[in-house]
Amino acid sequence: MDNPKGTELTAELQEHYPEEITAGRVYPQLDDLVEKGLVKKGKKNGRTNEYRLAGRGVRDLQDHREWENQYLAPIDELST
Repeated sequence: MDNPKGTELTAELQEHYPEEITAGRVYPQLDDLVEKGLVKKGKKNGRTNEYRLAGRGVRDLQDHREWENQYLAPIDELST
């Protein structure tokens, strides 16, 4: 997603989880990610917020992916 609004993120999350995802749950979590420096928050049209990953957020996701790959690779080998 290219600099999505909070409502777009909420809708995307709702597609992947069976329980209801509400804006009341998403926005506080986005604010936490902004405070931690993982996500940047900007204004789209003067009143709508948009979000994008900060450099630290990208690095943390890359590190997490590398960590996952250490453990997922052996699982993939078991299935062949």
